[in-house]
Amino acid sequence: MNSSVMFGILITVLSHKKVTKRQLAEKFEVSERTVIRYIDALCASGVPIYSIRGKNGGYSIPSEYQFDKTYFTEGELARIRTCLNSMPKFDDKLTKSILDKLEYLNKRKKDEQYLLGTDSLIIDAGPWSNPTLYRAKMETIQRAIDSRKSISIKYVDRYELHSHRLFDPYYRVLKEGVWYTFGWCHTRKDFRLFKLARIASIIETDESFERRECNVYEHLEGHFDDLETIDVEIEFSSTILGDIEEWLGFDAIFERGYKYVARATLYSGRILINKLLSFGSSIKVLEPAFLREELLVECKRILRNAGED
Repeated sequence: MNSSVMFGILITVLSHKKVTKRQLAEKFEVSERTVIRYIDALCASGVPIYSIRGKNGGYSIPSEYQFDKTYFTEGELARIRTCLNSMPKFDDKLTKSILDKLEYLNKRKKDEQYLLGTDSLIIDAGPWSNPTLYRAKMETIQRAIDSRKSISIKYVDRYELHSHRLFDPYYRVLKEGVWYTFGWCHTRKDFRLFKLARIASIIETDESFERRECNVYEHLEGHFDDLETIDVEIEFSSTILGDIEEWLGFDAIFERGYKYVARATLYSGRILINKLLSFGSSIKVLEPAFLREELLVECKRILRNAGED
């Protein structure tokens, strides 16, 4: 196998969200069967290449995957790209291959601005799962802060209510290990802190904004979440195991006989009652006793509203 072609295929897939077998074959002037052999070889070497089937299928590599990078700065990478693009006589396959590699390196450099480190402290702006997606949110918000452009966000609050907001971002805020964005909410006509983890989507707009006078530190005093918490123990069947894992996490769950049990500290009140009711008869509250009583009262209300005795 040609190592140059194999490396070129790796860089091409890394530099794009998805690449088809035909696109790779045309780019490297090989057959689609040969592309498959190169892909299989890369997978065997430990590269996590996924094959997406269907009409819009192709090959993809998770964005968090990376290999060792050179020590080019972003400015140095930009200078090399400019020089190569300004020389028509080098408009050949080799130049295109170099530009592909530089584009990938530049992409990884942008991710690194959200991984801050010193000799004794590291701050990673992304979570364990899908860190690149999280950093992409931060990049979009920072770009809007710098350009003073409003963003349109879809926000899911702690009560799981969805809303669309036009928002002027002023700052990114790290408080108690949680990232927020602070600014002016056009919907509420007031300053707001929005958790990045609860922003489902962000759309950049062309609408400029003027910053209003405010003291961000006043909004960071006190408790952002003012609901009381309780220790809850629930028993549930395997039919909703996946749902409970997504809600409480794997570490909260263990097996007891033929059933699953989960323990967690959760916000009390309406948000918890509604969540538990959403699982229907597949769940049973073991502790605390007063929570079982609250569920029973709510179930009686539901039956009464349905016209049942």
